[in-house]
Amino acid sequence: MSKRAITKGMWGLLLVLAALSANGFAETPPDPLALFRKAVNPPVPFTCKIVVTSWHSPKGETALLREWRLPDGRYRIEYLAPRKLSGTVLISDGKRRWRIVNGQAIWDLTIDELTAGRLNSLSQNYDLKVLKPMSVINRKGWLVAITPKVKGKPHFRFVLDAEHGIPLKGELLSGGETPVAFMAVTELKILKPSEIDPKLFSAPKQRLSSRNYPKPLSKPEAQRKWSVRLPDRLPFGFAFERVEEVPLLKKSPVLHAVYSDGLTRISLFILPKGQKIPSVSTRVKAFSGRINGRTFLLLGSVSERLLRQIATSIAASQEHGFAKTPSR
Repeated sequence: MSKRAITKGMWGLLLVLAALSANGFAETPPDPLALFRKAVNPPVPFTCKIVVTSWHSPKGETALLREWRLPDGRYRIEYLAPRKLSGTVLISDGKRRWRIVNGQAIWDLTIDELTAGRLNSLSQNYDLKVLKPMSVINRKGWLVAITPKVKGKPHFRFVLDAEHGIPLKGELLSGGETPVAFMAVTELKILKPSEIDPKLFSAPKQRLSSRNYPKPLSKPEAQRKWSVRLPDRLPFGFAFERVEEVPLLKKSPVLHAVYSDGLTRISLFILPKGQKIPSVSTRVKAFSGRINGRTFLLLGSVSERLLRQIATSIAASQEHGFAKTPSR
């Protein structure tokens, strides 16, 4: 082989390697937990459009949203479509969030998203793995799989922006195979300080009356007031996070205890004595029962088997049984 042919072959190999490197295929995958730390608190302000689709119902539901997010935890999400959701806005000041419809605040909510504090729990209950590099809206990202260590929990897949950790795509799968929900960023713009309007993230001036706000309680206070025992932990890695009274009924508040494994939530609702579960539609598994003469409802995006075992655990702590609530 001639020297010229060898040189030509080497240049060809270098060009191939350069192309692979440019597309990310020759790079070492990053630590997935480090990527999620960025995703929880992106280092840059940005705005984007997002398409979200849910297959919970037979017809499926799709929404188009515009989001603004700042590194300090403030964000604003506007629903652009469908028409029935147009005019709905979610605003967070980094500590609380409000749901606003046509300019009127109708709900004050605790932040329930993935936070830095939940990452340790997530890593204990799920396996995180970077699968491959992917390009989304001309931005380099990494496809990350989140697989539960226990069967019966949902699986997740995200494409996270390689530079800033911004979620560019996401998919929720039941049992690891059946799609449940999907999101994709269709436009993304990194903002300059001069492009940020602080008013977008201001708490609503027109507040609801105090009786319409969730009322946070300490765990001892909730147990004493409602005559229940709230476990510190539930099976399958769910840890107690908070408890509050929420205005779900017209006349009386309902006790709401939240348990999380870092990514998936379990909600325990306890109704006042004499109150029955209202006829409402729910898209997640549900079990109901009795605790010291009170009706309660357990909800969670897990399999029926897992929810039943969790319900049995709570029932054992209360010395009462559970009865299954049919899906509606």
